[in-house]
Amino acid sequence: MHIDTNETIAVDTKTAATILGVSKSHLEKLRIENPENSPPYFKVGRCIRYSVENLREWAAAGVSEKAR
Repeated sequence: MHIDTNETIAVDTKTAATILGVSKSHLEKLRIENPENSPPYFKVGRCIRYSVENLREWAAAGVSEKAR
């Protein structure tokens, strides 16, 4: 699946997981069991959405922490 992250503002959990290279269930577990280490998200009604910009920042911060 191709995702144009330059055009997209927010994505669902499945797409966020694809962008990050993790499984959907891993992202869901982070959100529920370890929210302080989860990428920031917001709700639209009952739907969970992730900002593409926040996903990039979260991933970059994780890489920086591991590189130390």
